[in-house]
Amino acid sequence: MKTVFQTPKTVAEIASVFLSLTPVRDPMLKARLAFWTDHFGDKLLTELSPDDVDAALAELETTPNSKGRMRSGPTVNRYRMAMQSAIRFARQKRLLPRGWISPFQDIPQHKENPGKVRFLSPEEEQRLMDAARLQSWVLLPLLIRLAIVTGLRRGALLGLRWRDVVLDEASPHVVVECTKNGDSHVSPITPDLAAEFKRMRRIRSEDGDLIFTGKHANYPHDFRHGFNEACNLAELEGVTFHTLRHTSCSRLAQAGVDILAIAEHAGHRSLSMTRRYSHLCIKARANTINNVFA
Repeated sequence: MKTVFQTPKTVAEIASVFLSLTPVRDPMLKARLAFWTDHFGDKLLTELSPDDVDAALAELETTPNSKGRMRSGPTVNRYRMAMQSAIRFARQKRLLPRGWISPFQDIPQHKENPGKVRFLSPEEEQRLMDAARLQSWVLLPLLIRLAIVTGLRRGALLGLRWRDVVLDEASPHVVVECTKNGDSHVSPITPDLAAEFKRMRRIRSEDGDLIFTGKHANYPHDFRHGFNEACNLAELEGVTFHTLRHTSCSRLAQAGVDILAIAEHAGHRSLSMTRRYSHLCIKARANTINNVFA
């Protein structure tokens, strides 16, 4: 009997195909897409109207989350971006008619407030590393150190497999096949990290194995509790795992690395994301001024 392929057309169908065919680095993407499928799952995507979207976003803004807290404007933006990602995917796969206008097009986003970037001082980093060594998951110190050196996001780090670690004597590095932005990315690593990976490599040798696992070898370890405990033990306030990415970029800026190199290090597509570190680049700017005018 011949199998007839049904082209996905509804919001739920397109969201499902998008999730199944796209490498997902953001652990919240599935939950945010579920909001849209719960509301409009059986509706044809082409029939989703701006009024539908506007009403759904208004509900997000006025309804508390599962913890009883109101969602911030940037959080609401993440929900709309999840559905917009599925729409972009549908366009690329030609699942939408030409000329179709997205219902999100004329609905303004909330203003993003970058605020003050929290990063760790060298002394705070040492306290965190000392506290991490006291946690039950033995790979936590390595994960923290790798995050600070490479500036990689949590999802990219947890997705690393042994085949992604290149222990070349001249330039050891890790390769992320698909970042949050959909690009591949190469991050050099320091000699101490290379040495630790070589030590671990003698124990875990399968190229396809995930590196940062726990009891279940096929799944990344959920390290959040251990990380939070380490932060509390180190008496660090306002620190999340993403703070390590900020620390990586901030250290480079403080060392005088120019903003373009920092953007390359972080994998930023737009310099607008990197400019949050520009106030720390005073050393590089001072050297330029002295070279030109002194």
